[in-house]
Amino acid sequence: MEIVTNIGSSHGSGAENQGDVSVKLVDVKACNILIVDDEMLIRELIKAQLNSVGFTSIDVAEDGLAGIQRIKDTRPDLVILDIQMPGMTGIEVLKKIRADPVYDDMPIIVETGHDDKEFRNEVLRAGATDIISKPIDFKLLRLRVRTHLEHRLLFTSLKSYQQRVEQELEAARSMQLQLLPRERDIQAVEEKYGIKLDWHYKPSSELSGDCWGVHSISDTSFGIFIVDFTGHGVGAAVNTFRFHTVVKDLQPNAESPARYLEMLNDQLIDLIPRGQFATVNYSIIDVEKNTLTYASAGHTSPIMGCTSMNEVFLGTPDGLPIGIKKSIEFQDHEIALDPNGFLLLYSDALIETPDDNAIPLDDDGLVKLVYKTLSQSDSNRPLEGLLNSFYARSEIPPNDDVTAIWIQR
Repeated sequence: MEIVTNIGSSHGSGAENQGDVSVKLVDVKACNILIVDDEMLIRELIKAQLNSVGFTSIDVAEDGLAGIQRIKDTRPDLVILDIQMPGMTGIEVLKKIRADPVYDDMPIIVETGHDDKEFRNEVLRAGATDIISKPIDFKLLRLRVRTHLEHRLLFTSLKSYQQRVEQELEAARSMQLQLLPRERDIQAVEEKYGIKLDWHYKPSSELSGDCWGVHSISDTSFGIFIVDFTGHGVGAAVNTFRFHTVVKDLQPNAESPARYLEMLNDQLIDLIPRGQFATVNYSIIDVEKNTLTYASAGHTSPIMGCTSMNEVFLGTPDGLPIGIKKSIEFQDHEIALDPNGFLLLYSDALIETPDDNAIPLDDDGLVKLVYKTLSQSDSNRPLEGLLNSFYARSEIPPNDDVTAIWIQR
């Protein structure tokens, strides 16, 4: 008999179809079984009964010490253990084996003639998976052996599958992190334009729907974008790769972030599955003119101000998210920046994550938090102070990806 389990699938419009993952297990009857009993007759009877229903790999040990050694040498899939043996009792064997976490998931069926409830409880506490009473009901024993082996194989298979998924997710996460700007690229931008750029990126799961980037436009201006795809996890992460592919080949518009978003939308509309979309803010900072020009595709309001005067104000949140329809028109917003000014771009987790009283910050709350940060934090790392205050609001981590970028002169 073989066990096949269907791990799961995902279907429907707007979802990444993960497909069906089937795990095929080995034949239960080929599993390794160890019988530990000091009575040869009992050992042979149990072995004969299991042989009669097709179990072919059966080993025996004549006492507790030999049983422990056989378990270490052969790592059986299941152990049938007598509780009353000279030298080392079955309970001592149980405690010795269960002390090693390697054998945590190995089923051990104990055979005993004791009917006392407290004694049986002691056997279970020592680590027995199941108890069979003597005289042995061999039909029941065969059933219990099969059941525990099937459970063991299913658990082992699912554990292996989980480990494989975790490894693949970790590889995907590493690839996604490579989409973000490298430290040397950020340093190059900082040196070229005389700015300080601090950033924070924390996925809510192994993979994220957020990404951001910065690039040079001219000797006096650079562009920066922040993106937040719907959802998080695998589907949203795949969209960030699609987005990055388009952005990599899309020449920025030096004068109009709105035109840039329009081109971006028209290229992504056929790549993003229907029903999925992304909010985007694309900003151009001219350090010579001290101007900020930005366009928003339904993204959070940028926060700007002057660090030396503790001035803070919100930008305009407008525009439809990209990926909803073709030929969306976006609007440019130009703002004069103070030479000591700053710009904060962030994902909606900062304003939507509730505190311990289930109250989100919203725009006004975030502005107040920025005010507080400017008055209390180290002027060289205001983003760190802001995020410390944000995360301190709740003991529960945000259930959405958190991305924030702070730029100042």
